[in-house]
Amino acid sequence: MAKQFTMLMLLLAFSVGVFAQPATSFPATKGVVSDYARKLDQGQIKELSGLLKDYERQTSIEFVVVVVNNLAGLSARNYAMGIGDSWRVGKAGSDNGIVLLWAPNERAYALRVAEGLSPDLSDSDAAQITRQNLLPNFKRGDYYAGLKETVLATMEHLGYQAWGARLEARQPDTEQSTIDRKRRAEQALQAEVQRREAQVRQAQSDTRTGLAFFTLLALGALLTVVIHRSRRRAARLAEMAQAVTTIADNLSAAEKNAPEIQRTLDECAREMPEQDISKLRESLSGQPERILKIKADAQCFDPEKLESYDEMVRVRTNSKTECNLLESTKESIARIKEAKAQSQSLMEQLSRERFEITDVRESSRTDEVNRLLLQSRQDYEQARHGSSMSVVDWLIINRLLSNSQSQIQQAVTCSQQAPCTSSFSSVDDSSSSSSWFGGSSSGGGSFSSGSGSEGSY
Repeated sequence: MAKQFTMLMLLLAFSVGVFAQPATSFPATKGVVSDYARKLDQGQIKELSGLLKDYERQTSIEFVVVVVNNLAGLSARNYAMGIGDSWRVGKAGSDNGIVLLWAPNERAYALRVAEGLSPDLSDSDAAQITRQNLLPNFKRGDYYAGLKETVLATMEHLGYQAWGARLEARQPDTEQSTIDRKRRAEQALQAEVQRREAQVRQAQSDTRTGLAFFTLLALGALLTVVIHRSRRRAARLAEMAQAVTTIADNLSAAEKNAPEIQRTLDECAREMPEQDISKLRESLSGQPERILKIKADAQCFDPEKLESYDEMVRVRTNSKTECNLLESTKESIARIKEAKAQSQSLMEQLSRERFEITDVRESSRTDEVNRLLLQSRQDYEQARHGSSMSVVDWLIINRLLSNSQSQIQQAVTCSQQAPCTSSFSSVDDSSSSSSWFGGSSSGGGSFSSGSGSEGSY
């Protein structure tokens, strides 16, 4: 039993030792100025080291400047805290260390103080120091000046008292402290009252300004609507006055074009006696009746009344359609001729087609290939049968033949597609946790509970 207990304790001690090791390995210190990124020359390091050492001799505050290439996945804040705790910056029992960190590759910085200096340098103090001294120089590219001025400003803020005198100065006089506290409370109350009064005045001013703005906006919108409607009314009245002449001109042109439309249809019948142009002939034969209807409708609307505008637009559109009947008839005949030429060419091509594909790369696509080929054959046969009749419509035949050819091309493409393959990849992810521990009796630390400032530039 004793031996088992001993083994258990050894295993426990080993486990504690393993888990207590920090996951992030911080570099060894090179002194009060540790430049691992080689951004400072020897003269700058020497000058800065002298300032830091002199300050330590006067105040016992340990101040280090660290320049690193990267932050090992940590934030600038956590890296600086890790440096402070790992190096035990500050005197044992005083926790009076300061770390100024710069990571040039990541354009990040941090100014952190240990717990013992937090009463003298708060987060807002540190942020003001870096904002006024470090950032302006860093943005200009003068990095050494930024570090040096930040160091000097931090020293100036903390003062040059010896550590004992600093601790004594922190002990407040009870009576004076009570008076100061009451005075601050009264000042805070007065400031709050003034702030609320200012908010009320500002809200009232904003309300008046808002009302005036929206009133002007509404008036402007109303004026815009009135102007727009007035202009649209004038434009529509002018359009209606012109429409009477436009309608008459369109109908006159339509009546003049009728004989030419008849000649065009007769020529088409001689060139393509098999083509069905009955609808085109019906359109021409019904034109006189339609023209009479349009003329009657044109007499019904009053060009001086906006209520007749929609009726005017309808009548004018119908008259334009009749005027364009010659052009539309010629376009229809041109499409028929083109469809006949294309159909004859496709018919000759498809007459040599076997509608079979024996080489299908992926067997699962065989049914789809055969379906496309069957539909293609059916469209071809229907078109061939239709073209042999005494009356045909080349537009329909051309559409059937185009579909047949397209389906053959789809079948060929489908038959040539390579078999589907699956690819697999494995990713081995690993994660680790990082931690660090505070200082011991051999040095300072306690940066995790301190204060400071951090950011990027």
